[in-house]
Amino acid sequence: MKNTQAFTLIELLVVVLIIGILAAVALPQYQKSVWKSRTTQLYTAVKALATAQEAYFMANGNYATRFDELDLAFDNLDPKTSIESPVVSSDDAIRGTDDMELIVNNGGSFVWSRGQFRQGPYLAAGITFVHKGDASLVGNMYCTEAVAQVSPAGKFCKNVMGISAEPTVSVGARFYKL
Repeated sequence: MKNTQAFTLIELLVVVLIIGILAAVALPQYQKSVWKSRTTQLYTAVKALATAQEAYFMANGNYATRFDELDLAFDNLDPKTSIESPVVSSDDAIRGTDDMELIVNNGGSFVWSRGQFRQGPYLAAGITFVHKGDASLVGNMYCTEAVAQVSPAGKFCKNVMGISAEPTVSVGARFYKL
């Protein structure tokens, strides 16, 4: 009589079940970490854009309407058409990749430096620095969600960024102060 050792079908099914449960728990956390990383990258780009806009304002008395007017090169980003159709004053006011875009938004009565995602579950959500406009918003960095595209409220800013404050709603967006 030969003595062979092997796993039973029940033992294999238990192992597969445990791996499935671990994957179901780990995958959402992994995706949240990926979006936090993308948001950090977007935040850094918007901060650089806002700083360049403020430097341009100090030198010229008004805000830039084009990326090529700024002292910071964004040449690695292609000109784009915005997914949200913001008020922009030139063809060189939106640059980005397939995943995200940076916007020099100069609507006259309001000016902001904005970065937002172009696709995925957080389409039209991103980071905004308000230079001019609604007095309660000026001079601050915000997590923003376009009201028309991001539903329910807080889907990005509360879930990914962990912001618990209530937003200020202005010009078609929800602004969560960072």
